[in-house]
Parts: sequence; C-alpha cells; structure tokens
Amino acid sequence: MNPALTLVIAAAVTLFHFWASRRSPKYWFLGGIVPLVWAVLVVVLFQHGLITLREDWGMLLFPTLILLLVWAVGQKAARKRESDRMRARDLD
Repeated sequence: MNPALTLVIAAAVTLFHFWASRRSPKYWFLGGIVPLVWAVLVVVLFQHGLITLREDWGMLLFPTLILLLVWAVGQKAARKRESDRMRARDLD
C-alpha cells in the first residue's frame, strides 16, 4: 500500500475517533467503533498467522490502550459538557 495513502487513512481514522469519542453520552457507542474495528482486525490477523503474540505484543497493546484511553477521556469530557449544559439550564 502507498505510504502516503496509509498516512491519510490513519489521520482520517484518528480524527473520526477523536470526534466520535466526544459525542453526547447518549451516543457513547460511536467512540467504540474504532477500538472495535481494531480488535476485529487484530483477531483476523492473528487467525491468519500474520501476527504472533510473543513478537507483536507492543504493536497490539499500545494502540489498544491509546484507543481506549481516547474513548474514555472523550466520554468524560462529553459527560462534563452535558452536565454543564444541564446546570446552565437549571440556573435559567
């Protein structure tokens, strides 16, 4: 695959993940799309023997943790924003 295309795809997925992770708590599942796709990709690669746990643990662990942390931070920010909005409505 073309390295420039790979970079563009990675940037688009990252931007989507940041955007989706900060959606309203009502749509919490949007931020889970990218981690779910990543998990499915890892399982498929593992089943086809393209990755091994012993050799590729860093490639598997760190992106997974980063994706989940972005999702968690985004959800926390969305909950705070929703709480602030509700508090502002109550003051009116």
